[in-house]
Amino acid sequence: MNHYDKAARINRVQNVLTESELLRMLPEIDAIHNDELRDVTIQTFLDGCPPYFWEEASSSSGKYHSPDERGKYGNWLHTKRVFARYVTLSETMYEAGEISGYEREAGKSAALIHDMMKYGWLSDFAGHTVNDHDIIAAAVAKEIGGAPEEVYSLVEHHMGPWGEGPTPSSQKQWLFHLADKSASGIDEDNLAVYYPCEELTEAFPHLNQIAHEDGEMV
Repeated sequence: MNHYDKAARINRVQNVLTESELLRMLPEIDAIHNDELRDVTIQTFLDGCPPYFWEEASSSSGKYHSPDERGKYGNWLHTKRVFARYVTLSETMYEAGEISGYEREAGKSAALIHDMMKYGWLSDFAGHTVNDHDIIAAAVAKEIGGAPEEVYSLVEHHMGPWGEGPTPSSQKQWLFHLADKSASGIDEDNLAVYYPCEELTEAFPHLNQIAHEDGEMV
């Protein structure tokens, strides 16, 4: 059974996460300025996100990620950094007319979803990251969250030549991969993130925060 078939058989992950708690932990969702894509992102997390997403390291091997992403809350922190990096990198392409406004908002959704299944299916959890998490997360986004192609395709391609998913072939796919790759650099342990909640500020007191004067996220 492939991952898309498996995702189609799953109704929802058993967790107690509420929408208000999700928005507290990932306020970036409110920076998705498209109601459909915002709702898809919420649905994907509520129905498909394993509890390990919030607790585990972004790298179980101790490689390829900054030191603060190699321990507790690391995957959650990395996700917020990828979102911030994607917002910055995509602005130029949007202003130049290389991607549409809808495509940019889809990229924001994909940035939050892309490593949601970093340790694979919850039923198979073994405490280490899996190389096909790109395909698994794309399947969950499509089949459980109802994400459109613009979202799950970016998730499926995000690992570039290092994952089980296809290598990027379009400009927007390469943009998304580079946002993830550049946010994973081992020297990037002080990348700023949007409105980290109490758990993250306590765990990472060095964390830089992005805050706009008007309270809006771009």
